[in-house]
Amino acid sequence: MVQVIHCLSDCILRVERGAVRLLAFALPLMIIANTVGRAFRSPIYFMDELAIHCMVWIAMIGMSLTLKTRTAVSVTMLVDAVPLSLMKGMRVLIDVIIVAFACILIYLCIGWFDPVALARVGFDFQEFSGETFNFMYQDTTNTLGMKKFWFWLIVPVAATTTLVHALSNLLKTAATPAAALKHLSASSDARGLD
Repeated sequence: MVQVIHCLSDCILRVERGAVRLLAFALPLMIIANTVGRAFRSPIYFMDELAIHCMVWIAMIGMSLTLKTRTAVSVTMLVDAVPLSLMKGMRVLIDVIIVAFACILIYLCIGWFDPVALARVGFDFQEFSGETFNFMYQDTTNTLGMKKFWFWLIVPVAATTTLVHALSNLLKTAATPAAALKHLSASSDARGLD
């Protein structure tokens, strides 16, 4: 089971890196296209909105990616200053907190998207809104004309991938001797995102 979690986390990492690269490439193209359009007095209005959604997707996927690679911005003075056995305990606690964060985010997404109530009304968005007063499935984007929930799906997806990564990191931290963790932190600081 442990190997399955590590393998799944590594596969997700490869997909996330590809997605972030693709979105990071597309974002400036959208902004340039809209800038050129505005220069010729023919703005492409939906490009602004699409660029905003693209930035949100990059941030959510990037959060999951940096938690997996342990390259998120952090202050490690205290962790680096304590004895090795205490350092390992602190690193395990940090990983547990990230697992808890991912679980809370998934829980909040279930409440937000409310898939049980949606299934209960036969996936009828109108009836769902009438029963729950949750209009997330009715809300459309201003210029794209798409349902916003398609863009919002990145939140539960990123929460789930963060949970997988956090579990993988927790299992690795728990299985690694304290002396090796000290060495890993120094090499991961130098390595970055690859």
